[in-house]
Amino acid sequence: MGFLRAVWRGTLLGRTVDTVRNIVDEGSVADGIKRTIKEDLTEDNPITSAIYRDGRYEGKIEGYAEASEEYEAKLLDQADKFLTQQKVFESERDEYEKLLDAYEQEIDALMEKVNRTEAENAYLQQLLMRDRKLRKMAG
Repeated sequence: MGFLRAVWRGTLLGRTVDTVRNIVDEGSVADGIKRTIKEDLTEDNPITSAIYRDGRYEGKIEGYAEASEEYEAKLLDQADKFLTQQKVFESERDEYEKLLDAYEQEIDALMEKVNRTEAENAYLQQLLMRDRKLRKMAG
């Protein structure tokens, strides 16, 4: 406990203010008083405060190790998800390229035809428009 806290807690006003503050923080009178007593025993007592600080330090180390393990697991999981997404992307890209090839073959076949009907011309125009849009998408 710091010197100023010892002086503050040594006065009736200081003890009362700290106890009321703990009651408000904890939400009930019993829990606030328990917190004040706990602070007196663990933090303010010169004999037990060193043990308490060591325990808090050990807890921080354990908490850090636990958080590190969780982070590592999350990082590996994210990498696995990314690799799965990459496989899906490659599959979709292959399908996209096959579609473009099919459009190109159909367009070439219609362009080589000498006597096209109006329906074939309209179909060719639709194919050309969609082909341009698909190729624009690939950017």
